[in-house]
Amino acid sequence: MGLILNNPQAVRSLLINSFCGVKIDGSNATIIGKKPGEFIADRNNISRVWMDHGVWPLITLDLYIHETADLKILFAPATYFRNHQVNRAKDIDYRWSPAYGNRLKTKSGKIYSGTVLEHLLVQNLVQFYNVGAHNHVRLEGADWNDGLDMAKEHGESVAFSSMYAQNLSTIAQLLLKAGIKDLEVAQELKVLLVDFNYSDIAQKHRILEQYFSQTKEHLSGKKIRLAALSLSNSLEKKSLWMKEHIQKSEWLKAGFFNGYYDNRKHRVDGVKGNLVQMTLASQVFPIMSGVANVAQIKKILTNVGRYLYDRSIGGIRLNTDFSRVSFKTAGGIPPKAGKKEQLELGRSFYFAYGNKENGAVFSHMVVMFAYALYQQGFADQGWRALSSLYKLATNTVKSKVYPCLPEYFDRSGRGMYAYLTGSASWFMLTLLTQSFGVRGQNGDLLIEPKFSSEQFKSVNKLSITRVFAARRLKIIFLNPKRLEWGNYRIKRFMLNAEQIPVEENTRVVVSREVIISLPKNKLNIIEVYLG
Repeated sequence: MGLILNNPQAVRSLLINSFCGVKIDGSNATIIGKKPGEFIADRNNISRVWMDHGVWPLITLDLYIHETADLKILFAPATYFRNHQVNRAKDIDYRWSPAYGNRLKTKSGKIYSGTVLEHLLVQNLVQFYNVGAHNHVRLEGADWNDGLDMAKEHGESVAFSSMYAQNLSTIAQLLLKAGIKDLEVAQELKVLLVDFNYSDIAQKHRILEQYFSQTKEHLSGKKIRLAALSLSNSLEKKSLWMKEHIQKSEWLKAGFFNGYYDNRKHRVDGVKGNLVQMTLASQVFPIMSGVANVAQIKKILTNVGRYLYDRSIGGIRLNTDFSRVSFKTAGGIPPKAGKKEQLELGRSFYFAYGNKENGAVFSHMVVMFAYALYQQGFADQGWRALSSLYKLATNTVKSKVYPCLPEYFDRSGRGMYAYLTGSASWFMLTLLTQSFGVRGQNGDLLIEPKFSSEQFKSVNKLSITRVFAARRLKIIFLNPKRLEWGNYRIKRFMLNAEQIPVEENTRVVVSREVIISLPKNKLNIIEVYLG
């Protein structure tokens, strides 16, 4: 939100400092402290890692770069976090003590620094090798939903494997955008950059163990230079393999993706007897990452409506009821439904269905579903998902909360945990950058509105105000015929009453130089005419 609501340049130091919480094993310190450089390894002294640690820093940094064009941040130095937990909390270094300090050192005892780009490589390459029996990234302690926390030994997250795949591609593109011939990284990363048959799980494990053994206590302090183009190609190759692997192995005949494997190495999503198990997260991240194709997204939407949409309150649930199972019966009698404990995935399924992570309308994931749909051009469906939360929140007779975005809505539509949520940030981000379509693109201002006709139900004009490149902008969208995305074009584009040529009829890019040339102490008006 600092990127959107405040001056993004002020966020730079905060971002770099946050990268100092990355560990050399690819995980993060769980909690950022109150002081710069202060991190806490784990919550409630539980030694574990969340497998999605490496996903979010790159997404945030990429948003920052698009807003500012500050590619130099990739090469800013940052230290690494160090404590007694090593090898992604699988081992304890008993020789470590608080006297050593919480920053990784070289063999000679010098505090080690690597570029932000090196940190991104560590986080995402480690996870390419950290796979389970089905060659997807291991679930470890949990992913974003820490209710999925009982499959540490054999659990896998297909959902976030798709995000890591996309991250590798994003880093590859950033390397090309940076315009560099080569880059410097720690010598130990060399083992993660080999080429081999990516289907070979045993080889992946050997490579990961070799890397862990080299980085468990310290780094050598030596660095190597890598050709940027060669590294970019290697990352793209790994990304493509991961996406194709998910497509081939996890798209189900039922018309949606499997997103997880439990601690028995069994698929979580799919048809079980005559019942369907489906999770929303398993669909969101393949869509967001571009793994899902258009035909698959359409089938997913149909099945989300069929299995996850609760018509009684008007919300999209996080999952179907996993405790319902199909029991076999004798003598050709059709199987009957019953209840069964779910011991192999997580404590989520110990909550009554419709509460918290077990089948509630979970704001965070519904917003991400909307964001993903917008990204792939399903604007009307994205708006329906986004507005469903607004309608739930403002129906105070049922929600029983002041209008806000709580963590979840239960089976009766009641809003729960009003302040325990990051959903509001994602809601605003989605509304601004996807629905209104006002966002940065490599430092330029992109305006690509993706409106639903419902947004113009009672008006023919919408506006939004934000700061971009230190200039205050008010962007007004005029839609007299109340058309929706796909049926309208940008007919005219005005900047402070001066017409700007429209080269593409669905989007306009205004260069950063033009924005910077605008008056700094006034509200600059952009008018976008849709027809």
